[in-house]
Order: sequence, then structure tokens, then C-alpha cells
Amino acid sequence: MSIEDYDYIDENPPQEENVPCVVFVKDMGDEIDNRHVYHFYVSDSPETVFAEGWGEIPACNVPRNLIYPDSDMFQNVLEVKTDILLDLAQNQCCFSMQDARDHIVALAYENIDKAEVYPEPRIIIQYGEPIENVEALFAKRDVQMSYVE
Repeated sequence: MSIEDYDYIDENPPQEENVPCVVFVKDMGDEIDNRHVYHFYVSDSPETVFAEGWGEIPACNVPRNLIYPDSDMFQNVLEVKTDILLDLAQNQCCFSMQDARDHIVALAYENIDKAEVYPEPRIIIQYGEPIENVEALFAKRDVQMSYVE
């Protein structure tokens, strides 16, 4: 059997143009009530978003000013305030941000280290995921997103 005998399935088909997609998630810290605050950067052209430090491995060692995309690379920012702790691609000590862009590692995912039961649905956000899918995922967990002005 050779490689030609296998059917290739593109698990990451191209997105429709001008669909607002998540391209970066930034941890904004915790509020007084210990709720985590995250900003979701949204772009309608995720294929053009890139920051200087995204090719560096590991992402956790890259200075933050080289990890954050420039403001001209995204159109909107949505905010989430939640009890859900997210692990972020830029804090990975084995991968780069380019790996998140290539869907090797998620852009953001729910940390379940202290979970007593597996959360349903678990929050897992891939680079370039349509923001409407992300909003629906959070809504299933009774978490709302709001635009940052």
C-alpha cells in the first residue's frame, strides 16, 4: 500500500471570506471576584494575521510585545469574564504561535487540571474559528461575550 492509496481529507477547509474569526486571545487578568477576563481579537482575514514572535519556540519565552498582533491586523475585540480558566497558546512552553495558527495546538482551551468532572462542552478554540462558533460555545456554558469599545 502506498501513500496514493489513502484518501486525503482536508480537516481545515478554507474559511469563507470576510467571516469574523478569532486570531488571538489575551489574558487580561482577574477581577476582584476571581473571574478571569479574556480579550478575543477578531479578524475577517485571519490568513494575514501574524506577529513578529509567532515563529519562535517556545512561545512562553517570547517577549509579550512580540507576541501581540498589531492593531491593524484585527477589527474587533470581544471580552469574556468567566470562572473558566483558559490555557493560551502564547503561554505554551513546547509550541510556537505558528503552531496554533497551523492548528497543531489550540489557540485557547479550558484548563481541566482541577476539574472533578469533564466539562461539557469543553472550551477549545482554534485559530481562525468563526467568532459566532466561539460565542455559541461559551453560551452553552452560560458565558456571554461583549464587544470592547
